[in-house]
Amino acid sequence: MSYNMLKTEEGQLNAIFAYFGSAAQHAQYFEAALGKFLLVYNKLTNSALTLDVFEALDQKLQRKTMGTLLREFKKYVRISDSNVSRCLELALEKRNFLMHRYFLEVEHKLGLKKDRLSLLTELVQIGSLLEQAAALIGGMSVAFSTAMSPKAKNVHSEEKPLFSMEIILPDEKP
Repeated sequence: MSYNMLKTEEGQLNAIFAYFGSAAQHAQYFEAALGKFLLVYNKLTNSALTLDVFEALDQKLQRKTMGTLLREFKKYVRISDSNVSRCLELALEKRNFLMHRYFLEVEHKLGLKKDRLSLLTELVQIGSLLEQAAALIGGMSVAFSTAMSPKAKNVHSEEKPLFSMEIILPDEKP
């Protein structure tokens, strides 16, 4: 986006719609990352999972709401860092706001330049949060897959982790 674009009302409105689209894209990546994590979890913890059952589970997960996916995720994952947990919760809140109420609540702000510019800032922040949440879940999925790998028992890293998570395996459910 060029600075010149932001000099006109039309350019500002176009930027708002573009950043809304970008934030919505990150929301979909966050949702997809949650679904993928749950598929990986089911695949790695359920040795009886056939391809047909796996594909049916994938279809079932695609029809779940974002909140349902996050609640399902939390059944199996405990995160040590409250900031990470809060990031995921806030990402869900912002995603729901974006998808269900954003333009209804900000419509009155589209008429003033200062308000349009604040809307741009807000959309950039929401997009960044959703991108971060998707990356966190994606990283957790990779970490879980790696930890469940037979080779993982011999791997020791000197790197300090950013946070830890505890995965509840099927035979450990309370």
